[in-house]
Amino acid sequence: MIAVAGRATRIDLHYTGQQMKLRRARSWMASKMRVVFLIMFISLLNLSALFSAVALSDSVETAALLAFKKAQPDPDGKLSSWIGNNPCGPPEWQGIYCDVADRTTNVSHVIEIRAMNYNLRGTLVPELGNLSRLLRLNVMNTGLTGTIPSDLGKLRNLRLFLVNDNRLEGSLPPELGGLTNMTRFQVDANRLSGPIPAEFGNLTSVRHLHMNNNSFSDVIPPDLGRLGRLNHLILDHNLIRGPLPVALANAPALTIIQLDDNPIGSSLPVAWARIPTLIKLSLRNCSITDTVPNIQDMSNLTFIDMSYNNLRGSLPTNISSQMITLGFSNNRLNGIIPPEYAALDYIQNLDVSNNNLEGSIPAFGAGKSFTNDSQIVVLDLQNNNFSGWDVKTVELTSHSNKTIWLDGNDVFCGNNSNYITAQVQRRVCTGSDPLAYWDSPLLFATGCTSCDSPAVAVNRGLSPNMTCGCAVPITVKIRLKSPSFTYFDASYISYIEGLTARALSISQYQVVLSAATRVSQLYSQDITLLVFPAVASTFTQTEYDNIFFQFASWNVSAGEEWSVSFAGPYDFMDLFRGVGSAKKNGLGTGVVVGIVVGAVAVASALAALLTFLLLRRRSKYSNRNNSKLYGGMMLPPGIKIQGVKGFTFEDVSRATNNFNPDNELGQGGYGKVYKGVLPDGIPVAIKRAEEGSMQNAVQFYTEIELLSRVHHRNLVSLLGYCNDRGEQMLVYEFMAGGTLRDHLTPTEIMGFARRLHIALGTARGILYLHTEADPPIFHRDIKASNILLDERYNAKVADFGLSKLAPMPDPNGATPQHVSTIVKGTPGYLDPEYFLTQKLTDKTDVYSFGIVLLELITGMFPIAYGKNIVREVNRAMEEGDIMSIADPQMGTFPSKQGLEPLLKLALACCQNESDARPRMVDIVRELEDIWRINKLKVSDSWKEDPDTFSIELGHRKAHSSGEPSSNSWQDMSCDMKASLKGKIDPR
Repeated sequence: MIAVAGRATRIDLHYTGQQMKLRRARSWMASKMRVVFLIMFISLLNLSALFSAVALSDSVETAALLAFKKAQPDPDGKLSSWIGNNPCGPPEWQGIYCDVADRTTNVSHVIEIRAMNYNLRGTLVPELGNLSRLLRLNVMNTGLTGTIPSDLGKLRNLRLFLVNDNRLEGSLPPELGGLTNMTRFQVDANRLSGPIPAEFGNLTSVRHLHMNNNSFSDVIPPDLGRLGRLNHLILDHNLIRGPLPVALANAPALTIIQLDDNPIGSSLPVAWARIPTLIKLSLRNCSITDTVPNIQDMSNLTFIDMSYNNLRGSLPTNISSQMITLGFSNNRLNGIIPPEYAALDYIQNLDVSNNNLEGSIPAFGAGKSFTNDSQIVVLDLQNNNFSGWDVKTVELTSHSNKTIWLDGNDVFCGNNSNYITAQVQRRVCTGSDPLAYWDSPLLFATGCTSCDSPAVAVNRGLSPNMTCGCAVPITVKIRLKSPSFTYFDASYISYIEGLTARALSISQYQVVLSAATRVSQLYSQDITLLVFPAVASTFTQTEYDNIFFQFASWNVSAGEEWSVSFAGPYDFMDLFRGVGSAKKNGLGTGVVVGIVVGAVAVASALAALLTFLLLRRRSKYSNRNNSKLYGGMMLPPGIKIQGVKGFTFEDVSRATNNFNPDNELGQGGYGKVYKGVLPDGIPVAIKRAEEGSMQNAVQFYTEIELLSRVHHRNLVSLLGYCNDRGEQMLVYEFMAGGTLRDHLTPTEIMGFARRLHIALGTARGILYLHTEADPPIFHRDIKASNILLDERYNAKVADFGLSKLAPMPDPNGATPQHVSTIVKGTPGYLDPEYFLTQKLTDKTDVYSFGIVLLELITGMFPIAYGKNIVREVNRAMEEGDIMSIADPQMGTFPSKQGLEPLLKLALACCQNESDARPRMVDIVRELEDIWRINKLKVSDSWKEDPDTFSIELGHRKAHSSGEPSSNSWQDMSCDMKASLKGKIDPR
């Protein structure tokens, strides 16, 4: 009993002690909680004060941006951060930049929209005109459609108007002429039309008017002569007509006038020839009449191109000593080459081919261009009537970087010429494609040390104090839009590097020019620059932001933005850290954003973590399902594919032995092509886009979508694609024979039968696209290099990156006859009617196919050495000498039953008016008839490989559909009066 009582007492005492400890603990916790709540209360007060100090965005401007967002499909989600009502932040919406808030109102205003390369695919909305403080509107290459709203004329503070490389239509609003603070106006590469408003004469601050590659019509308004600061007027590839305004000579700062490929049809104003500031004058293919202007007062002129006009008289004598490019080809000039031309110090290209010049060629070789072995010089003197040349000019032909073309001058290159030795004749009478000089990749490797990626070796300082180090550069890609040089050779590398360094206020050794590629037919040069930190291994974010801003805002200004140099105006295309990756690095949001985000981080951490986990779980599930369809390689929404496999980067890398150079098949504008072998042993061809490429994404997705649903034995098969690690690659069936263009060489004999077999296969592939594909397809880039051959010379049409779906019936059941689209294609194969009207039809492919037929017959390039293949073949037909144009590598062929019908068919396809061209169904029928008639007559050619020529002719009825055959083109007369002289060299 006592024991029990004692035990009970101990239990009670223990229980009481526990209660006391619990009470003390509760008291301690309560005290701590009061402290915590006090701290939180003070923090909330401070946070409230902080938020009250942060500026608000203008509500009208916010509404304008949200209206713009609503008008954008935005398939890449670039505007996903545009939520809420505070675009100026923190945090700022992506691509939106604001000024410092007004202290009196505490409101921030939008000063820049930078949506370059955003792929938005929407429209410009009138509400953008409410951004009253906007300084820079940059929506270049964003896929915009629709018109330019007149409300944008309210942006009185706007300085940069950059809407180029889109699909904008309609005319320019006259209201834009009220933007008197604007310095740069870029609307090039759109579908704009109508006249240039006279109100643009009020743009008193503008320096750059870039309006090329549109369909602007009417005359250039004389009002532009009032623009006292205008540097560059770029209007090439439009429908501008004459007369040219004399008043433009009154613009005191004008340095570039570029009007090529416009139907101007008038003379050059005499006053223009007295513009002393002019550096470049380019009016190529403008139907300019009258005599060559006297340009002796253009003391700064470095580039003049007036080729393909109707000029007569003699060449100008007193020209600028700074001349780099001088082009007067394809006119009606006579007289001699002035001796002054032979002493020019900077000349790269003198092109006076296809005129009636005569006399003796002067003694070229005195100028620095001729004595400098590293300087490229091309003298194109073809198709004239020269009677001799100086011994110094003869000696010049032995230099590797000096080229003289004299083909078409009988005293040098005639069949009975004994004037020059056979060795010299081989150098001056054959020539080579001038475009070979236009793609010039340059090396930047320093080789001073080995560095871990992404750093590269760099030389720092100047000799003899140069040191070696490793650093991560900034890669800058720009496009010189109107350079005054023809060939970018080694002598210009340091010049461009020096311009960039001076513009960025850094040392020249910090800038390395790593690549320079001429963009053929676009009068432009793509430049890749590497900018290195002076000492550190990488740029700080602030330094990076500063360089980005200078280029993106066109603040890089080395002598009025290079306007006083041969480099001319530039387009900012891309900027990123490293060398091999085009991953974008946006500008930092600043210290204020970091403070605010840090202040709210604790409160939002749990919610963010929960959201992340949920999204991650859903993403895994989604990716797992998608990987079953696409091999894990995602495509943008809306892309529909069938039977095409998605490959990972590792898959493709293994197939090509890590892109071994030995596997490289070739290289084009899109990138490189490699041969690969899949794990099942199937050989493939893999087309890999260039790293950092901006303009090939649409072509990439287009080709996947189209080729995944068209299947024909004369169309190349797409087996798969790779859209992984920022890489875009297409996997095709392997064609062992390469391209048709590869086989049209002076060293390969290819018989008439084989050529006809290739033509028929190609035509059948195109016919399938036009009539049997659902919906039909216009290829838009038919050319010899896009026709692939297998080991038996079966032809397959390839490269659908520029293709367009044919128009579909409207609600009333009517089907439009064309697709309105910006002109794209390859010069030489481009349908002239499509070029002028921007109306794409099935006859556009017919024209290009006609050029391919002419290539098969002659072996010539479409355009080379100043010759156009259509013009040359027409001339031979007119003179009744078709044998002179037949490719000597064709061997024997039946002239009357084979070559002549094929020539007539080709020329019918190449008529300027689309209605005069045959349909593809008629072309296939005619080729089959030519094949049937000639099969016995050239039986020896058929025996070279019986399997090569297994052509089925029994399917012809399937193409007829009961329609009458349009064969009126077969009666086309070939007895036109000859207007050209001389025998044709098919090579």
